[in-house]
Amino acid sequence: TNLDVYPNPSRDVFNISFASEEVQDLQLRVLNMTGQDVLVEDLQNFVGEYVKSIDLNKYNKGIYFLEIITNEGTINKKLILQ
Repeated sequence: TNLDVYPNPSRDVFNISFASEEVQDLQLRVLNMTGQDVLVEDLQNFVGEYVKSIDLNKYNKGIYFLEIITNEGTINKKLILQ
Protein backbone atom coordinates (compact mmCIF):
# COMPACT_ATOMS: atom_id res chain seq x y z
CA THR A 1 0.00 0.00 0.00
CA ASN A 2 0.95 3.66 -0.27
CA LEU A 3 3.43 3.29 -3.13
CA ASP A 4 5.37 6.53 -3.50
CA VAL A 5 7.95 7.16 -6.24
CA TYR A 6 9.70 10.52 -6.29
CA PRO A 7 10.96 12.61 -7.92
CA ASN A 8 9.29 11.52 -11.12
CA PRO A 9 10.49 12.63 -13.62
CA SER A 10 14.09 12.48 -12.42
CA ARG A 11 17.54 13.03 -13.88
CA ASP A 12 19.11 10.10 -12.04
CA VAL A 13 17.80 8.86 -8.66
CA PHE A 14 14.28 7.64 -7.92
CA ASN A 15 13.16 7.08 -4.33
CA ILE A 16 10.69 4.24 -3.83
CA SER A 17 8.72 3.68 -0.66
CA PHE A 18 5.74 1.54 0.29
CA ALA A 19 4.40 -0.44 3.22
CA SER A 20 3.33 -4.06 3.42
CA GLU A 21 0.98 -4.78 6.28
CA GLU A 22 1.18 -8.55 5.94
CA VAL A 23 4.09 -10.94 5.43
CA GLN A 24 4.50 -11.75 1.74
CA ASP A 25 7.06 -12.47 -0.94
CA LEU A 26 7.63 -9.50 -3.24
CA GLN A 27 9.63 -8.95 -6.38
CA LEU A 28 10.61 -5.44 -7.38
CA ARG A 29 11.71 -4.92 -10.99
CA VAL A 30 12.71 -1.94 -13.09
CA LEU A 31 12.40 -2.57 -16.82
CA ASN A 32 13.37 -0.55 -19.86
CA MET A 33 11.08 0.10 -22.84
CA THR A 34 12.04 -3.21 -24.48
CA GLY A 35 11.15 -5.19 -21.35
CA GLN A 36 14.72 -5.91 -20.25
CA ASP A 37 15.42 -5.97 -16.51
CA VAL A 38 17.47 -3.03 -15.29
CA LEU A 39 17.07 -3.98 -11.61
CA VAL A 40 15.55 -7.01 -9.88
CA GLU A 41 15.16 -7.41 -6.14
CA ASP A 42 13.49 -10.36 -4.43
CA LEU A 43 12.07 -9.80 -0.95
CA GLN A 44 11.14 -12.96 0.95
CA ASN A 45 8.69 -12.86 3.88
CA PHE A 46 8.64 -9.06 3.71
CA VAL A 47 6.51 -6.99 6.07
CA GLY A 48 6.79 -3.33 7.06
CA GLU A 49 8.21 -0.26 5.41
CA TYR A 50 10.30 -0.46 2.23
CA VAL A 51 12.48 2.51 1.27
CA LYS A 52 15.09 2.45 -1.49
CA SER A 53 16.87 4.85 -3.80
CA ILE A 54 17.67 3.57 -7.27
CA ASP A 55 20.18 5.35 -9.45
CA LEU A 56 19.49 5.15 -13.19
CA ASN A 57 22.22 7.67 -14.03
CA LYS A 58 24.16 5.19 -16.20
CA TYR A 59 21.09 4.33 -18.30
CA ASN A 60 19.72 6.14 -21.34
CA LYS A 61 17.12 8.82 -20.87
CA GLY A 62 13.59 7.65 -21.50
CA ILE A 63 10.72 5.75 -19.94
CA TYR A 64 11.23 2.87 -17.52
CA PHE A 65 8.69 0.77 -15.68
CA LEU A 66 8.65 -0.10 -12.00
CA GLU A 67 6.87 -3.40 -11.40
CA ILE A 68 6.13 -4.76 -7.94
CA ILE A 69 4.82 -8.31 -7.96
CA THR A 70 2.95 -9.26 -4.77
CA ASN A 71 0.83 -12.19 -3.61
CA GLU A 72 -2.25 -10.14 -4.53
CA GLY A 73 -1.16 -8.96 -7.96
CA THR A 74 1.18 -6.63 -9.79
CA ILE A 75 1.62 -2.89 -9.32
CA ASN A 76 3.06 -0.91 -12.23
CA LYS A 77 4.42 2.62 -12.25
CA LYS A 78 6.03 4.59 -15.08
CA LEU A 79 9.42 6.19 -14.36
CA ILE A 80 10.60 9.05 -16.56
CA LEU A 81 14.38 9.54 -16.75
CA GLN A 82 15.26 12.98 -18.18
